[in-house]
Amino acid sequence: MRILFSFVAFAMASFSFAQHQHPCSQSKIQHKLVLQKALLRQQQNQMSSTLMNNYDVKFHHLNLNLERTNKNISGYVRTLAKVTSTQLDTFAFVLHQNYTIDSVYINGLKHTTIITTDSLRRVKLINPVTQNNLLDAYIYYHGTAHSMTTALGNGFDNGTSPSWGNQVTWSLSETRGAYHWWPCKQDLRDKIDSAWIFVTTDSSNMVGSNGILSNVITLGNKKRYEWKTQYPIDYYLISVAVAKYKPYKLYAKPQYLLNDSILILNYIYDNAINNPFFISNQKVDLDKIKPTLEFLSKMYGMYPFYKEKYGHSMAPIGGGMEHQTMTTIGFFDFMIDAHELGHQWWGDMVTCKTWGDIWINEGFASYTEHLANQYLDPTNFMSNLNSVHNNVMSQPGGSIFFTGTDTTDDNRIFDSRLTYDKGGAIIHTLRFVTNNDSVFFNGLRNFLNTYKWSTATAMDFKTNFETYTGQNLTQFFNQWYFGEGYPTFNVKWNYFGNTLIIQSTQTTSKPTSVPLFITPIEYKLIRSSGGDTIIRVMHSNSTETYTFTINGNVTNIQVDPNNWLINKTIGPLKDGTLYVNSVSYKVPINIFPNPVTDILHIESSFLENKNYEFIDLTGKIILKGQFKTNSEILDLSQYSKGIYFLILKDNQGNIIANEKMMINNSR
Repeated sequence: MRILFSFVAFAMASFSFAQHQHPCSQSKIQHKLVLQKALLRQQQNQMSSTLMNNYDVKFHHLNLNLERTNKNISGYVRTLAKVTSTQLDTFAFVLHQNYTIDSVYINGLKHTTIITTDSLRRVKLINPVTQNNLLDAYIYYHGTAHSMTTALGNGFDNGTSPSWGNQVTWSLSETRGAYHWWPCKQDLRDKIDSAWIFVTTDSSNMVGSNGILSNVITLGNKKRYEWKTQYPIDYYLISVAVAKYKPYKLYAKPQYLLNDSILILNYIYDNAINNPFFISNQKVDLDKIKPTLEFLSKMYGMYPFYKEKYGHSMAPIGGGMEHQTMTTIGFFDFMIDAHELGHQWWGDMVTCKTWGDIWINEGFASYTEHLANQYLDPTNFMSNLNSVHNNVMSQPGGSIFFTGTDTTDDNRIFDSRLTYDKGGAIIHTLRFVTNNDSVFFNGLRNFLNTYKWSTATAMDFKTNFETYTGQNLTQFFNQWYFGEGYPTFNVKWNYFGNTLIIQSTQTTSKPTSVPLFITPIEYKLIRSSGGDTIIRVMHSNSTETYTFTINGNVTNIQVDPNNWLINKTIGPLKDGTLYVNSVSYKVPINIFPNPVTDILHIESSFLENKNYEFIDLTGKIILKGQFKTNSEILDLSQYSKGIYFLILKDNQGNIIANEKMMINNSR
């Protein structure tokens, strides 16, 4: 999910991006900010009930009456569940206490013994159901969804679009808000095998939901929209959106569907769809969803729900929520749209097993933004990636990993800096570490295929990716996933003759967590001839010194030019003295006098047939040649006073000796 902090007008979206408030994060945090402590404690108690662990949900049929003008709900929810315990004598579920249960029928019998504790409802079964048999429950209820102080504070809400004036009723159940509007079991691990969502509403409305719109039935001055999905779905991804909409259809044709296409069904506010501003702005971004779906199908594998659809339903939220097959969205933006579409693979087809594993959902959906940016909007790729990295580095610490009660804190779960920005950025880094795009993307597809229609942890991903690629990711995860902080590289360099020396000293922002990031890193060499080039090296020690033989006169270098790493850089600074401390003697050499005024004597048993260079502090070669004997003299009287370096090279161009010296004449 990707939501901006606010959007009074569409132009606000661009402003918010500049401030890098992650849209998905902001929506989900706002969605829970106003939960009172009592409600949160009550909710946690409900979820801890072990009674709901005694059955496995197979099917839900929501048959509800809803309107765009209020939050009233009435109707029933049918639940088919397979009993997993030895015997089930109590059927437990959660439904907010604002609702009155009218009646409950289980396996054809009406049940009247219903125990209510806050929002935990327990029905004592007349005939207990034994293991592996089905429980078939109909729960009839009515009421008004509870209200809080913000339109984004509820799992089910009603509001007016600030930009278009449309009234909308919609659901947004993540993380634990499904019980705000329908009786359910809120357990990520228990995916619902299939679901029907039927909504009866005024005939002026349309209803968006999951799956295929199998039928629209006219009932007097009302209509019933009948949505059906045959794909497994997690409880928080079931959705409704009710408003005056008009449909706008697109069709995507991924490479896997040679003779078919995927419907992209968009429910647009009726007074927006033909508005010139909408057409010239948001519709432009919305139309990009077709090539984005085709592109992501190529990178991640076929769009998971291609037999049903993809689409959007507009609602007055500040971004998007990845409801399965039909994202609820406030407005259309290329990055938001790519993020929510990415969720259909990461979060919907494969769902995090616990909220502490939200990286599986939001980290990979955030990476999807970078991926779509790189290939479909390359002019903005680097600036957006820089913005993400800068946000991560706005504080010295912070881990993607969850500890303690973090998994019940929605502010932490949807932390923009850590869950979204760092979470997505380190997947970009993992691609770099893998160092083979074919292996990397095949590894992602292998993970998705292994865990499709189920749930997974971050460690499931690690193990699966390691097995597929043959790489050990323990160090990577210890540094970037579990660890805190980022590296800073203090880089100096020097180029003389055809020799380049780069010296990089690394410090970290949180050394108590990660004292050293052991990582590959790239340097871009800017050359006056021969074209620029990129070299890749390992940084394995606090200070690393790299020596290269490079032709083409290196005039400058860039550190991590493709932004693979979250890092800061000091420099790079050209240092003409660098090689004195960087290149070790390999042969003994004697020069005298030092300082010298005119004649320099050079002696060594290794001089004969060796090449020499005299370098000034700028790295400029002022004199070069080849020694004929093991004892030579050079006249340096014509050179200016200053510090110089004598470099001795073998016939292959390797430095075998160096010496710092001073010319001390009057020139």
